[in-house]
Amino acid sequence: MPAPSSARRGPHLVGVIDTEIASPLDPLDPHRRLPCSIWYPAAADQTEGEGAAHPLELRHRANQGLAPFEGRCPLIVFSHGNSGYRQQSTFLTTHLASWGFVVAAPDHTGNTFGEMFALKTEEERRAVHLRARAQRPEDVRSTIHALADTTHEESRRPPIEPIAIGVIGHSFGGWTALKLPALDRRVRALCCLAPASEPFVGRKAFAPGELPLPSHVQSLVIAARDDVLVDLEDSVHPLFGRLGAAAELEILPDADHFHFCDGIELLHRMHENQPRPDQPRPTRPLSQLMAEEETHDWLNGRVTRFFLDALDGATP
Repeated sequence: MPAPSSARRGPHLVGVIDTEIASPLDPLDPHRRLPCSIWYPAAADQTEGEGAAHPLELRHRANQGLAPFEGRCPLIVFSHGNSGYRQQSTFLTTHLASWGFVVAAPDHTGNTFGEMFALKTEEERRAVHLRARAQRPEDVRSTIHALADTTHEESRRPPIEPIAIGVIGHSFGGWTALKLPALDRRVRALCCLAPASEPFVGRKAFAPGELPLPSHVQSLVIAARDDVLVDLEDSVHPLFGRLGAAAELEILPDADHFHFCDGIELLHRMHENQPRPDQPRPTRPLSQLMAEEETHDWLNGRVTRFFLDALDGATP
């Protein structure tokens, strides 16, 4: 597939800061807070360094300490998948920032990789899943509020254009993104990567009135044709049919669930070696699937173009 021009790196160097977001009170953890990474377009005439730290020790094309761009920027909040983490798709979050967006990604505390790995029983996992269903949309709303409605960090990242807000999510995060228009009317654009729905979230995945999406919200769903965790026929197509006439659907061929993440090779091989017992079909070998660089170039181009169009080109 030819990569659109937005697949090229944007005109800005990318800075990153790490902070914490106050989350809604959790009766089991009244002090719950969300570690959050914020990528932003940096001011001109600075030098790109070696890159920020990454949990998988992969290349992370952002640098701490860069002075921010001075003008207002659109905001995009990224919601990671079940058992994910906020830096799971830095290939995309840094690319969006290079095109003039501020991109914030909170950890959904309690539902991150390390926390889920430590659980021992199905009863524990079910309890966490039920809490995450309630917490995740509120986590994103809290992140939007912390960046768009306050000024305490504006010396460290650009101020936000409050009417230009988008949400992007992967898997459980894709479902999370779809919940946001009902919580914050300023959200104008949603990009859902392999979004989970009822088969994973449960039969009450959406409340009455949440779908179809409001008419002022543009949405893009990108699904992987060979995804064995979020099945195209059983999950994605039935969900897409309820989003509304303005929704768009793209199918990424020769790709599986973790093609939307950094470190495709590592994550996919783990998945190959530990298949889920309820998979609809066997996992295809990585050698038969799209290479990481080609996948990321395509996703960067398509997702960036969507947000540039959906947020009315309100980028610096």
